[in-house]
Amino acid sequence: MTKSTAYDIARREFYRLRLQEDIERRVAAEEAEATGATFGPTRLEVGMELENQEYERWKVWAKSEAQVQEQRTAAFTGAPEIPSTEDSLGLEEGADEKQPQQA
Repeated sequence: MTKSTAYDIARREFYRLRLQEDIERRVAAEEAEATGATFGPTRLEVGMELENQEYERWKVWAKSEAQVQEQRTAAFTGAPEIPSTEDSLGLEEGADEKQPQQA
């Protein structure tokens, strides 16, 4: 028997045994649940919960970073919603000049 043939036989036996153990494990879990046993969250559920927590933490961080960036931008451009007194006086004078004279 060659090494390749021996390896193929051993591999086939291993996979057959692993499949049998997986089936036995699933049947045992189904029988336990049928008799009232409860199991904790699965690995997938645990992973999803951890991912959801991290996502929520990231959203809070992203909002604060966006605020900081907006504040930095506003610091360079000034506050456009608050007119200075010179601008408001200039607008009033310009508004008077543009109105037509009534007789």
